[in-house]
Amino acid sequence: MKKYIFVFVAIVLLGVAIPVLGQLRGEGLVEGKTAPDFTLPVLMEEETISLTDMRGQVVLVNFWSAACPPCREEKPRMQRLYEELGEKGFTILAVNVNDIPGMAKSYIDENNFTFPVLKDDGEVSELYEVVFIPKSLLIDRDGVVRHVQVGAMEEDQLRSLVQEWL
Repeated sequence: MKKYIFVFVAIVLLGVAIPVLGQLRGEGLVEGKTAPDFTLPVLMEEETISLTDMRGQVVLVNFWSAACPPCREEKPRMQRLYEELGEKGFTILAVNVNDIPGMAKSYIDENNFTFPVLKDDGEVSELYEVVFIPKSLLIDRDGVVRHVQVGAMEEDQLRSLVQEWL
């Protein structure tokens, strides 16, 4: 009988805890909510960029690593879109995670990527609940999250999403 009471209490506690924990989730990680602000250094430079600096633009925040094959696969697609739509108000903040800065910088330079690349110390990745990479968030001109994607994005999908919010 004691065993059943324990199981019953555990089920009730889980039934209460799950919705409460869901409310503690970062607000900016939900489509339709304002993205949490952050400030990070540009990779191997003294300059910093804040997400709020990008207000008025459609921003793709992309968490990536040079050691991640799907991340490497999607970067050229992002560069093409950045070149094509940058003047219309689209930008990318490529947030590098888990790399030695020199390794990431070499990869960026070798491929002539021109979008801003930022270096995360782990805090922003935690804030944005990055468990798997690549992880991308499309943020509209007002700072509202419009799309969250875990895994590489195809160019047509990315183009369609960006154009919807430009």
